[in-house]
Amino acid sequence: MTTNELLTLFKVNDIRTLPESIMAVLLGNQEERDAIYQQLLRMNDYDMSYDWFQQLYEEELSQRKEKKQDFTPQVLGSIASMICGDKQRSVYEPTAGNGSMLIADWHNKLSNCYPWEFFPSQNQFECWELSDRSIPILLLNLSIRGMMGVVYHGDVLEKAVKQKYILLNRHDDALAFSEIHKVDNNSKIVKV
Repeated sequence: MTTNELLTLFKVNDIRTLPESIMAVLLGNQEERDAIYQQLLRMNDYDMSYDWFQQLYEEELSQRKEKKQDFTPQVLGSIASMICGDKQRSVYEPTAGNGSMLIADWHNKLSNCYPWEFFPSQNQFECWELSDRSIPILLLNLSIRGMMGVVYHGDVLEKAVKQKYILLNRHDDALAFSEIHKVDNNSKIVKV
């Protein structure tokens, strides 16, 4: 997947506006979102074992100097998942970034069984991310894989939440996409 293909898919000219465009797609019409998900899957040869956005994010969108952002190598996520084992049902990730550790864990668990034996409701996650630029990519990465759990956009150290999202795989199907529900400040789910 090239940067130009991504920009075209999300209808943006400037790479810096990609996160906002992704978020608009995620919280917009679900049929349109799913059509874009299908295009992303084709563009990446249906290989969902890694974060497709990591290199692009590192090179174009990260704020490594200003915010000391760093990235988890794919192999480290895989090793951590293997150490925890595929029997570990829930995952907590306090600094999720684009979700590479969660993707590695998801892929490790899914590759140790048949898709019809993997139930997202039995493999939930909770994660935090502070970066406004990472949140849309994190939500996309998790929902396209049908994962279920909670994403907190905020500061994990201060437990200050800017926004909370619930990812729900209504069919509890390893091959289905997750819905993204934005939770308002009064802890009420807002259908998006």
